Amino acid sequence: MRALQPLLKLFILGPFCLLLMWSANSWAAEEKVRFTCPMHPHYIAEEMGACPLCGMDLVPMAAASGGGAAEADERAKVTIAPEVIQNMGVRYGAPQMTAFGRRIRAFGMVMENQRAQQIVSSRVAGWVEKLHVTAVGDRVGRGMVLYRLFSPDLIAAQRDYLGALRQKGDGRLRSAAQRLHALGVDSRFIAQLKKSGKLVEKVPFYAASSGRISKLNIRQGSYIKPGISIATVQDYSSVWLNASVAEKDLPLIHKETPVKVMLPNLPGREVKTRIDYIYPTMDAASRTGTIRLLLDNRDGKLRPGAYADVVFEVGIDRRLALPSGALLNDAQGFHVVVALGEGRFQPRAVKVGLTSGGYTEILEGLKESDRVVTSGQFMIDSESALQESFAKLERLKTPLDMLELSGGEMAMVDHMVDAALYIHEAVVDGYDVEAQQLQPARDIKGMLWPRYGQTRLGPILTRGEQALAKAQKARTEQELLVALHELTLALQPWLQGGPVKHYQEKQLFLLQTSRGEKRLWLQVEDNDPSSPYGDSSGGEVIPLQPAAEQVSHEPA
Repeated sequence: MRALQPLLKLFILGPFCLLLMWSANSWAAEEKVRFTCPMHPHYIAEEMGACPLCGMDLVPMAAASGGGAAEADERAKVTIAPEVIQNMGVRYGAPQMTAFGRRIRAFGMVMENQRAQQIVSSRVAGWVEKLHVTAVGDRVGRGMVLYRLFSPDLIAAQRDYLGALRQKGDGRLRSAAQRLHALGVDSRFIAQLKKSGKLVEKVPFYAASSGRISKLNIRQGSYIKPGISIATVQDYSSVWLNASVAEKDLPLIHKETPVKVMLPNLPGREVKTRIDYIYPTMDAASRTGTIRLLLDNRDGKLRPGAYADVVFEVGIDRRLALPSGALLNDAQGFHVVVALGEGRFQPRAVKVGLTSGGYTEILEGLKESDRVVTSGQFMIDSESALQESFAKLERLKTPLDMLELSGGEMAMVDHMVDAALYIHEAVVDGYDVEAQQLQPARDIKGMLWPRYGQTRLGPILTRGEQALAKAQKARTEQELLVALHELTLALQPWLQGGPVKHYQEKQLFLLQTSRGEKRLWLQVEDNDPSSPYGDSSGGEVIPLQPAAEQVSHEPA
């Protein structure tokens, strides 16, 4: 490889020089104050006065200078008159540390509490002579007689008991009493039998618990056999609720997880309860697991079969949060409107986290001392967006030669120009282009974009960066020449419409091929025109100055 040229040395030292120049220059630019109407923000005046549409006094607005653009995460500040703020119904709030977590929602159904259920069955055959409960729903008290049964087996057992009682044989008496117990006879009836000494044909059977008849399988006069289910007594003072939870959410829930239940048939009622049991199995069809809740139902309003919405709160922690209604969302993401005081407002980008229970966690962008608009923020944000659009339009209309670049910024743009000179020199002199030497020039776009991306310089930076990327990837001389032409073409509007005198003083020339397809390159004056595209005529000079100032100037 040929020894490094002076221009190549500039590329090696260039980034260090740029960093020094960058730190030595400030972004500050003098702003021109304009005035607008709080009710008609599209009306903008150069001087203080009254709005011709409504007569309100105009208020100052900040107009961005032609030299730059706002930072990416900031929006235009707006000033609103106090009476307008009052009419808009603006209310304020502040981010606060709030305890909440993620909400897992599930579908549930109210069920009977099987622990409060009694199945009434018979241990002896016989006929129901008297039925004291006649329909499903009848109330039953503990110790209440449910039915009376005539049974030959019960009569025989009573005779055996009474015979043992008359003979006063303790062993036989105990044996006879145990026989009656085995046939389902209650201790109270045995005590009454012992006291009266008389045989009872219709033996009573009692309820072991209170509740209501949920099933009744016999009628008066029915013949029953041992083991048959006669009735079911259900206590509804407490009920179960089976919630179906998605498979992915089950590992997050444990027995201490707080639970809230809302029932559509009881609007406005929210029941807080606890988890009674987490079933160890899954439903293969729905891919859900069942979690059982225990609900108090002493008022009887929770009816088995009713649907319910269940919310499990997991991962509860203290988080910096705002009411979710204070957040605005657009293509750029979430932002809020911050009150700066004295009627001044500014939208601010925020990074959000968990949303639950009407609150949204704020991860970045706000602190507890900030004052945030929680009502009326839509109109303020619209006003800010409108003023920002006007500012962007003004920046796009600003000619390139009116952009106020600092010395460091100008040196950065010059680095792209130097890259075009470097590629031209490498092709003409026949040495390889080092891809890493072009990287500092590519990085210029990212450094200048926040300030100039929304100006006419923005497209020049974009197309220049794309051409440099193509030059870095070039594997043949032809690919490198295509990249050189595209880079020079991207820089042409800047060279002819920007700081023309700056480049004239540097004796920079823009040239194009004189035959065939017009292709561009850059050279400095102390070199003879040398086309990298193989044009032996040397090429044609394209003047940098405007047409009214053009003079004949051929390179030596």
